[in-house]
Amino acid sequence: MATDLAPKTLTYGPLLARVGQYVLAGISYVGGVAILAGSAVRAVISPPKGAPPLGRAMLRQGEWLFGAGLPLVGLVHVGMGSFLAMQAYYGATFVEAAGPVVGVGLFRNVAPLLTGMTLAGLMAARITSDLSRRPLVELDGDVDWVADRAIALGEAPDPRTPPDPARLTAVRLLAAMVAGPILTLWGAVIGILVGWLITIKYLGVPTPIFFAKLLEMLCARDIVGVAFKGAGFGLVAALFPCFEGLRGPLNLPRAAVHAACQSAMAILLINSSWYLLMYMSGLPFGPTVVTPPVP
Repeated sequence: MATDLAPKTLTYGPLLARVGQYVLAGISYVGGVAILAGSAVRAVISPPKGAPPLGRAMLRQGEWLFGAGLPLVGLVHVGMGSFLAMQAYYGATFVEAAGPVVGVGLFRNVAPLLTGMTLAGLMAARITSDLSRRPLVELDGDVDWVADRAIALGEAPDPRTPPDPARLTAVRLLAAMVAGPILTLWGAVIGILVGWLITIKYLGVPTPIFFAKLLEMLCARDIVGVAFKGAGFGLVAALFPCFEGLRGPLNLPRAAVHAACQSAMAILLINSSWYLLMYMSGLPFGPTVVTPPVP
């Protein structure tokens, strides 16, 4: 019998080895991301002596992040606002549902999720490229510093101290956490305004009814979700590109796509967890609308 099982064991051996290799690689990747996140927290709590303040570097990150994020997030939510308005008209039995469907849908799930996905792609393209460049001394440094002729020609070493990778990560994580909720709110407002215009022009819903029903169905946890999910989605959208970039990828486009996919999967996981906690669990959370018990 042992002889009969030997060929099968040899056949499955390479497959099991490959599966084990992938499992170990996944554990190593997650561990590396976690270590980088912990190092970024350390760089914020106890920065090294002589390190420049984070504020100026964060402002530079926020400049390009809002410059690219505002139009992209706005355009995405123009389509979603009009879609939700028409969906409310064709999928509901009364047109007064347009306000809650558009507004609550955007605040509760659509705006944070779509903004997070937009940031995942945007930051993967920008941050992975920035941090993969060497030397890192060019990043987040003094913008007023100008190299003299010998340094510019490579005849003398650069006197500047290379920045700590943990600090580079911390700057980008903090900027993304600040921008995430703001861009999410921006997207929700754009979507609601577009949905409101659609309901006025095509559905005939009065403006007071549209906004009154929206505010009636909107919960405090929906507003809290915009802040918490916006910051969390921004965090993971920046964390994976930082990790991929600091690894010094040889294939930059592949690393950027990999970072975007990892960020998107993490965003989906956080979004599902938030939904299960806030809207599917029991008290004090639970469903917004409770079906009355059948007598």
